[in-house]
Amino acid sequence: MHGVYVVGGSNPLAPTNGSLINIQATTIDLDKVMKKIFAGKSISHLAITMCVLGAVFYCYEYYLRVAPSVMSAELKEVFGLGEASFGYLAACYYYAYTPMQIPVGIMMDRFGPRRILTFACFLCAFGTYLFASTVEITLAQVGRFLVGFGSAFAYVGVLKISSIWLPSKYFAMMAGLCTAMGMLGAIGGEVSMTYLVEMVGWRETLNYSVVVGLILTLLLWLVLRDGTQHSQDSQTESLSEVVHHQFNGIKEMIYSSQMWISGLIGCLTFLPITGFAEIWAVSFLQSTGMSKDQAAFGSSMVFLGFAIGGPIWGIISDLIQSRRIPLILGSFISAGLMALLVFFPSDSIAWMYTLLFFSAFFASVEIIIFAVSNDLSRPSVNGTAVSFINMFTMIGGALIPPIIGEILDSSIQLVDNMPVLTAADYSQALAVIPVGLLLSGILSIFLRESYRKKSIFG
Repeated sequence: MHGVYVVGGSNPLAPTNGSLINIQATTIDLDKVMKKIFAGKSISHLAITMCVLGAVFYCYEYYLRVAPSVMSAELKEVFGLGEASFGYLAACYYYAYTPMQIPVGIMMDRFGPRRILTFACFLCAFGTYLFASTVEITLAQVGRFLVGFGSAFAYVGVLKISSIWLPSKYFAMMAGLCTAMGMLGAIGGEVSMTYLVEMVGWRETLNYSVVVGLILTLLLWLVLRDGTQHSQDSQTESLSEVVHHQFNGIKEMIYSSQMWISGLIGCLTFLPITGFAEIWAVSFLQSTGMSKDQAAFGSSMVFLGFAIGGPIWGIISDLIQSRRIPLILGSFISAGLMALLVFFPSDSIAWMYTLLFFSAFFASVEIIIFAVSNDLSRPSVNGTAVSFINMFTMIGGALIPPIIGEILDSSIQLVDNMPVLTAADYSQALAVIPVGLLLSGILSIFLRESYRKKSIFG
């Protein structure tokens, strides 16, 4: 696809008077240069900048996503929450994030990423402000819901930018790099928020995040550009034609067993993040004898494993020209390592950190399913395909934390009138994680190889 500096029906660089005619001419010349660059399948500095900025937004939303895990004690005290109620509060993020994935993909394919990602980032900042400023649990849930709503656009958005501006051979690598940026945001959230919460309190910590979000919103609007395909579609297709086109794309995916298998694999291999690191890792590690700082650092090892493993698995997949083999190996190895971590926690902090890192490293093979969705879908609906898979991936975040919370609530014992959970209690509740990874490996065996094969959609 080719670059263009037009969004919808208006160009932010278009002249408003005669003195700006030269600016328009310069823009048109630059557009021609961009077309020439992409015709030769080169990568421009602008393309790299846009991909990086989109990944920064994903990093930011992930920073917000993990906030409850390091503020759990404070949030439970302020809002009077038990383990299950806390799980529901954290899951409010996913109640918006998960069902929005299909609309997000359609909107990305139709309108392009610029306006959508700008609004999404602003919504994340506003939802964070609402969450930090209330003492009512209902408003706090609404705030988390809005953060999830805005965050729903981040991952699909950066992959859509990649599909527009980068050659297709870089798609798997970009998916891995984007995942790495998200994990870095999570690591920053786990470590920096732990420090900031102790220094200035959880509300002020989130208020700092609001300011960062507003600055990022401005940068997204100023830097991002949509491809010519979106402008051409806006001019040649009626709304009914667009709806019909996208509905057919969704229908094709619903009828594809391979897309369903890919989605389930994504959900299960991402459980170390959605069902463990984002919510329960800090509490679990503290129950094994770690201090809060040690536990927060240990939780960050999960995100670091994903950050490093994601790009590596993307590269490996392209090098060996296979999606299926890495998924099988990564799922089974991660299942074994996670079982050791959950069922046989050790007093050795170094050993626990090693298990946390490598269980996530092998589970990060999850990013390959997005390359699978790109392999299986037509270019005109690749944004919808990615969001379809991402919706499945995030279902675990909506369902698993409350379930784990309910199991933990049923295991609580009172010691000196204080609720206490042991490492064994957490092991019982977190058993779903290694079991899910085991199922992922089994499903990967039934996944057909999609690397560089013709789309199953024709």
